[in-house]
Amino acid sequence: MDYLAEARRQLLLRLSPHVRVALDHRETRMRLKPRIIFDYELLYMEKGELTLRIERDVHTIVPGDIVLFKPGKEHEIVGSSGECRMPHIHFDLFYDEDADAVPVNFKPLNACSEKELRLIRPDLLGDVLGLPDILRISNHAEIHRQLLHLIHAYDRRDEALIVLQKSLVLSIVHQLIKGLEAEQNARLTLHEKALERTVTHIVDNYNRIVGLDELSRIACLSVYHFSRLFKEKYGLSPHQFQIRRRIEKAKEYMLYSRRSLTSIAEEVGYASVYAFSKAFKQAEGVSPRQFVRAFAGN
Repeated sequence: MDYLAEARRQLLLRLSPHVRVALDHRETRMRLKPRIIFDYELLYMEKGELTLRIERDVHTIVPGDIVLFKPGKEHEIVGSSGECRMPHIHFDLFYDEDADAVPVNFKPLNACSEKELRLIRPDLLGDVLGLPDILRISNHAEIHRQLLHLIHAYDRRDEALIVLQKSLVLSIVHQLIKGLEAEQNARLTLHEKALERTVTHIVDNYNRIVGLDELSRIACLSVYHFSRLFKEKYGLSPHQFQIRRRIEKAKEYMLYSRRSLTSIAEEVGYASVYAFSKAFKQAEGVSPRQFVRAFAGN
């Protein structure tokens, strides 16, 4: 796994968003002077049209567009057309001790004090997850629905709804990632269901190696096309994916059953416990017996 992929994984594991502001904003003459913000702002353009500058780039924002304002990045709304409805949220990716003391800023970078500049969060959504400032994605309606649900929950200020707010932001981030992936790689979108069928087949047949010919027939693709698309979508070749699935199934048996290693090796499709042990150590860095002692207390 390369450095960026591991950084993405670690970020996604750690996410615990904190919603600072949630508004269903409506305005007929929308203007916003140049400013930076310390956190993130996510805005959905439901109605109307905005002319927006983010640093040196000018954008026309129309219904269905999503704007992700990022920490420390100067932006302004130059003008608008028609009645604008713009549900939006300010949020951090993690809850911190100073979370509730961070204001929504309306000053440009050069007008901020040193204390204020220290409030600027790192742009992990952009630098690590690769999310752009403007997103035009096919699943925008689902993000809009979740955003309105979040704003409704925020307005109630019920303490128990903190969990709901976090879960909705996580879901929105997930939808942003999936929507962007779909736009960037239409081929995967076209064949996504076919690839999912092959994964289901692999999962159901963990006790044997399923050949490329068999998988490509299920996907209705050539072997070459199938192999390339599978690797792009899942980050592993079909063979590597199958090995990982067999090892994960073996770990499940080792942790939750009293089977011998020989029995487990046979169950997950290895001809001998020696072949299984070799594959397990290559995948996990420890032998099956070391894994059992460390995690199952044996």
